[in-house]
Amino acid sequence: MTKPKHATTVEKRILTVREVATVLGFRSVGPVYKLIAAGEIPVVNLPIRGGTRVDEKDLNVFIERSKRVA
Repeated sequence: MTKPKHATTVEKRILTVREVATVLGFRSVGPVYKLIAAGEIPVVNLPIRGGTRVDEKDLNVFIERSKRVA
C-alpha cells in the first residue's frame, strides 16, 4: 500500500492539543493549555483557527522529564 502524496513526515510529527490530551490521558484540553502556558510543553502556532500544535518529540521530552521513580 502506498502513502498518499500529501502525507509528509511533518504531518505525522505534529499533534493537535486534543491529541496531546488523549496521549496524556486528560478528558479535556484545559490541562494541556495550562502546561503550554506554563512553558512545560513547547508549541507550534499555525496561522489557522485552532492552529496550536505540539511536536511529538517535544511531547516525548515532556513525558520523560515528568517521570519519577516511585
